[in-house]
Amino acid sequence: MKNDSALKARAHAVLQALTSKVRGVRGCVVSTEDGFEVAAQGQGSPARLSAMASSMAALGAIAGEENQLGHCANVVIEAAEGCIVMLQARRPGLTLVLSVVASREAVLGQILYVSREAARALEQA
Repeated sequence: MKNDSALKARAHAVLQALTSKVRGVRGCVVSTEDGFEVAAQGQGSPARLSAMASSMAALGAIAGEENQLGHCANVVIEAAEGCIVMLQARRPGLTLVLSVVASREAVLGQILYVSREAARALEQA
């Protein structure tokens, strides 16, 4: 990814909108599919989450294709204290990964819905 300031600004705006719509979001990051951070908001370590999300999105994609299910829509990790949702946003020449970390107070369905809206906004940026 080139140093695309318009994309970075759009990604920051998308993350801000996402965190304002869903209660319980601890942090979120937009990264390239090779694990480099584009934009981040909230707590945690965005660089580490970017790297992990890149690997998880790749595993989801491979699992979907290998099992004739098509491309992977999202990867969800439910843990004792919350969840992580990862989605891909496909742009011409660039695939981005949106990762959202939320506490148990967040509603998973709401996170998925708002995250899908955010991914579509990133695709159109």
